[in-house]
Amino acid sequence: MIELKNWFLKNIDIKLLSLFFAIILWLYIAGGENPIVENFIDISLTQINLSEGLVIKEFPANVSVGIRGPKNIINNLSSNQINGIVNFSEISKEGIYKLKVEVEPPKKTQITRVIPSEIKVEVEKVLTKEVEVEYSLIGVPEKGYSLTDEPQFNPSMVKIIGAQSVLDNIKQIICAIDISGIKEDLSRKLKVKAVDVNGNEVKEVKIEPDMVEVSISLTRGYPEKQLTVKPKIIGKPAPGYYISEILSSPDEIKIFGNYSKISDIEFLETIPIDVNGITKTLSVKVPPALEEGLNIVDGEVELIEVTIQVKEVIIQKILKNISVLPQNLSPFVSCEIKPEIIDITVEGKNILIDKLEAKDIKAFVKFTDNFKVEQKVKVQVDLPEGISLIKIEPEEVTVLINK
Repeated sequence: MIELKNWFLKNIDIKLLSLFFAIILWLYIAGGENPIVENFIDISLTQINLSEGLVIKEFPANVSVGIRGPKNIINNLSSNQINGIVNFSEISKEGIYKLKVEVEPPKKTQITRVIPSEIKVEVEKVLTKEVEVEYSLIGVPEKGYSLTDEPQFNPSMVKIIGAQSVLDNIKQIICAIDISGIKEDLSRKLKVKAVDVNGNEVKEVKIEPDMVEVSISLTRGYPEKQLTVKPKIIGKPAPGYYISEILSSPDEIKIFGNYSKISDIEFLETIPIDVNGITKTLSVKVPPALEEGLNIVDGEVELIEVTIQVKEVIIQKILKNISVLPQNLSPFVSCEIKPEIIDITVEGKNILIDKLEAKDIKAFVKFTDNFKVEQKVKVQVDLPEGISLIKIEPEEVTVLINK
């Protein structure tokens, strides 16, 4: 034991120095194998402490962070091991805010950068709106069966809860009901959803309740419906003409069919009637355009006589700077007319008005008393056949008689 102690203490300074250099060498070698590195990684964002009654309009899904640490840790790091936090604890009302993104690094690592370090968010109030449940039918019942009435819902109204901007985009709360091949009354619970004007589901709202009890009653046979006939017109009459009246005989037809198809029809269109380029009354017999599953009731006519009446377009035109001439004036008397030109507005068929020029109009004044030196006289005009006078400006002129 004494010998071991003497061996240990012998040349102790050299042995300690050797140990120090060995440690340094080990650290150098270890550091070369596992150096400190930096990398960027996308991480998800989470919001916390948002007050009840408030909702975030838009919230970014992730941010990018720079993280520094030993190579073996950084290389094995996944995005779900780091979480970005946005704290809404100081937000108490709606508005637009800039909030800091807080990131907690894993052990033995350091966050060097957060991009972006702040996010801009708009906070809105949570609103509640009561909306009636509507429906869409998928398919048709078994042949020979039809719906007795519209589907019934319990409850018939639901609440939608969400931001004002989201509620504004909702067109309806709809329940899709598959009635394909059913032949008996139906009663079941179905989910409802909010949709926009394009029929796309709006998922950013809460619906209470989101399930409703749907009841459907069936009957044998098909319901009938009296519909107004509405001729479908395509094309346009010739230039200068317009459709003045459309008549159909009969103007109503009774049809029958499955309730799911007949309930939404408000009128009965004909197949398209082409009026392109017509200049006179057109009369044709055409069938109605019936969707599959709809039929004309026995005893009703199957061809509709459609009469399309056209007229020439009546347009107005202003003719300016038309000279006013004296009429019935004694050859021994001269006169001066103020103003000596007028503007007139006329109307007529397009084909006549288009060709009309100021030189085609004769404007004049007649005298009843040639002994007044100064007199106010109404202007009169002569117009071509088929042209009507609308207005003369001015209607009266002053005539100065020079005897």
